[in-house]
Amino acid sequence: LRSSSAGVRNLRLIELARRPGGNGTRMRAATTRSASRAGVGPASCSSRSRAASAVSGRRLEGWSRVWAREVARGPHSRAAVSSSAEEVEPAREREDPGSNLSIESLSEAVTVSVTSLPSRNLRELRATTRIDAPARLVWDTLTSYETLHEFIPGLAVNECLERTDSGATLLQIGEANTAVGFRFKAKVLLRIREFPTGLEEGHKFALETDERKRDITFSQLEGDFREYEGTWKILGEDDADESQLVYMLRVKPQPWLPVSLVMRKVSQEVKTNLACVRRQAEGLRA
Repeated sequence: LRSSSAGVRNLRLIELARRPGGNGTRMRAATTRSASRAGVGPASCSSRSRAASAVSGRRLEGWSRVWAREVARGPHSRAAVSSSAEEVEPAREREDPGSNLSIESLSEAVTVSVTSLPSRNLRELRATTRIDAPARLVWDTLTSYETLHEFIPGLAVNECLERTDSGATLLQIGEANTAVGFRFKAKVLLRIREFPTGLEEGHKFALETDERKRDITFSQLEGDFREYEGTWKILGEDDADESQLVYMLRVKPQPWLPVSLVMRKVSQEVKTNLACVRRQAEGLRA
C-alpha cells in the first residue's frame, strides 16, 4: 500500500509539473527528484518505448511509467488513473444512438452464474450467450485487441502494449457506476494467450463438449485484484450459422473490498460485454 500511494503521489507531481505557470516551474525540480526515487520518469516518448520494451523483454517493472503516460495524455486518462472506488458524478454513457435498447435486449439473453471456491473470497463466474455468426467471426472480434474499447463501453482505457503470434499484453482500465453513486474502477495488465484448437484436457478452464472449441485466455500480471484469470471460449464451426460464447473468470478482490458488491458489478458488466461482442460479431457477418 505504501508503494502504491507513493506511485500515485509521484504521478500527481508529474501532472503538476507539466502545467503552465509558476506552480509547474517550481514543482519541476521536486518532481524530478521524487520521480527518480520512485522509478517513474517523465511521460515522454522515450518512457513510452521503455514501457513497451519492458513488456517484451525484462520483468514488467514499468507499470508506473504506463500510468505516467496515461496522465500525460489528457483529462480523460487522468480520470481513469484515480482510485478504484471513488465518489464522483455518474459516468456518462458513450454516445451510440439507437443502440441502448439493443444492448439491453441482448444482455438479457446472457446467462450468468457465480460459484464460491474453497479459497477465501475466490469466486468463479461463468457467462454464456448464443451468437448468430460463425465462430471465426467471434474469434476475429475478440482478437481485435487494439479496438476492443470501440465496442465495449466499459473499457475506459484499452491499450495493446505487445502483440505476438500467440497472444498479446493489454493494459485495461474498466469502470462502471454503482447504484449508490460511486464509480467502480479496476486497472489490470493482462497476458493474453490464444488457443485456436482449445485448451488441453485437464486445464482448469477446459470444457467437456463434442463441439469445436477455441480459447482466448487472460491472466493478470499486475492490477487491482488479488487474482484475476479466465478465458473466452468459442464453440462452433466456421461454416455454421451460429456459435456459442462462454466466458469463464476466476477472481479474488482485494480483502478490503466487499466481495458481494464487486461480483454484482462484475456480473452486470460481463453481461453487457458479451452482448457487445455478440452485436459486433453479428455486424461483421452482415
